Amino acid sequence: MVKWVVVPLSDREYQVLGKIDELEGPAPLKLRELLRAYLQNTPRFKADYHIIHLEEKKDFLLTVLEDIWKEYELSYPPLEKWDQETAETVRENLMEINAIRPVGSFNIALTGVLKKPWLSAYNSVSEVFGDIDEFSQACIATIYVLDFLSRGTFEPKLLKDSTIYLNEIYLFTYAVAKRKAHEFQKSHKINPECSVLPSH
Repeated sequence: MVKWVVVPLSDREYQVLGKIDELEGPAPLKLRELLRAYLQNTPRFKADYHIIHLEEKKDFLLTVLEDIWKEYELSYPPLEKWDQETAETVRENLMEINAIRPVGSFNIALTGVLKKPWLSAYNSVSEVFGDIDEFSQACIATIYVLDFLSRGTFEPKLLKDSTIYLNEIYLFTYAVAKRKAHEFQKSHKINPECSVLPSH
């Protein structure tokens, strides 16, 4: 029995769908390749874009953030409690949206598709979420960028797990650096004579 699906498409979606004849292989594989092309065909991030959309998604982002910190209350670090299936699911989904790529047999690396917009978003998060700490801001930036790159297809649990995974392995280093910078600025204000970093 033939089934029909009628759905309105944006100009970009129609343009992507129109490329299906250029692909080889059975229909399901063609659709999978088109999905990947669509997910990776994202506009450039700009600071003003971040501010607007961070505000729009504020309640959603804070809800996922709350779930992340609940995971940390249950176990620290949370990755030690994960089973192999959970870790593999996260990695596979992150590779689907081209956020990470394999390096060698066992390691992975962040791609520019994730890292560049994440750094831009992290700088904007403090303007919208100035009342939370640097690590929570890093979580917000990761949730926000993953939701954007996946075109909203990551469910809240996958967003939570993927954020924990990326932050624990890579992105919390930026939060550590940002906190140290803030602490130095505070001490510099208290002691104006301290105009240079101490030598090691």
